[in-house]
Amino acid sequence: MAPPCAILCTRGETFAVTELKASICIPAYNRRQLLLATLHSLDEQTAAPDRYEVIVADDGSTDGSLEALPRLQTRYDLRWFTQANAGPAAASNAAAEAARHEVLIFLDADQICMPEMVAAHLEIHERQGNVFVQGLYPLADGYRSRAGSLLYERSLLRSLAPIDRPHAASPHMWSAQISVRRSAWKEVGGFDTAFRAYGGEDTDFGLRVAALGVPFVFEPRALSYHLHDISYRSLRRQAFDEGRSIIRLSQKHGIPVETLYGGRFDQWIDRLFEAGWVRSSRTMDGLGRGLTVGVMAADAVRVRWAQLLAARFVHRFYKIGGLVAEGYRAG
Repeated sequence: MAPPCAILCTRGETFAVTELKASICIPAYNRRQLLLATLHSLDEQTAAPDRYEVIVADDGSTDGSLEALPRLQTRYDLRWFTQANAGPAAASNAAAEAARHEVLIFLDADQICMPEMVAAHLEIHERQGNVFVQGLYPLADGYRSRAGSLLYERSLLRSLAPIDRPHAASPHMWSAQISVRRSAWKEVGGFDTAFRAYGGEDTDFGLRVAALGVPFVFEPRALSYHLHDISYRSLRRQAFDEGRSIIRLSQKHGIPVETLYGGRFDQWIDRLFEAGWVRSSRTMDGLGRGLTVGVMAADAVRVRWAQLLAARFVHRFYKIGGLVAEGYRAG
């Protein structure tokens, strides 16, 4: 009997290939326990072990990650290597370069994967051809206590809902669990390592893949749970970096800043924040640290609406600071 086949579609070409297989690419930096939990979850997949491999690209970890990997017993083929610290984009590209299979699943090192995750990605690629598949990864149990994590999950779930509607591009790409064809990854040149300083490499990658005409598909059956934990310092820093990356993305792709920001600066509070950051970034950072106390207080009482409100306020405050730092001024 002939082996199972799928139809592989590339731009302008259609031909039969043997059953698709996946290479799961995991960039990791000082996440030993989270990485091990992720790798253990991949041992419970319904997909046959010979249909996927896992490649860990260690980005210069110093927490014993490399010492722990040789002791791990897995049903699937697990490979790993280390490199000098160069950021997640470079590590993801290095893992993809080492991949042996056609479907690349990019997975963060803090995802507890449900048993059907790999099979769901492969099924979509076999049925629909050359697509970008966005998986679903809500917070794991026990990770809904902090305002920063709650805000992250809320933004994720709101953004994913329309991702499978026809569009030329979307400013919302969430790369903690996605898959693309190796050919598409190669055609766009992988992740842009120039975004290392401020992030945004996932959005940039998604925009470039969309520009090829590759359809985006949201597949909730490709499910993992995010072991997301964010400090108060990281909440401020990530929001500031997001603002800076918005400017870089706008300049590179010709997308209006307001589109990437999520709306116009038409509220008095936005203009007040902007004026403050223009006048003195040091003073505004000091004020922002004070505002973070409100986030900490909301976390202490565990009132969700208060947590989200406080986290959104601080996030907005620092995101505008990042925009200003890159020279943006509202018209």
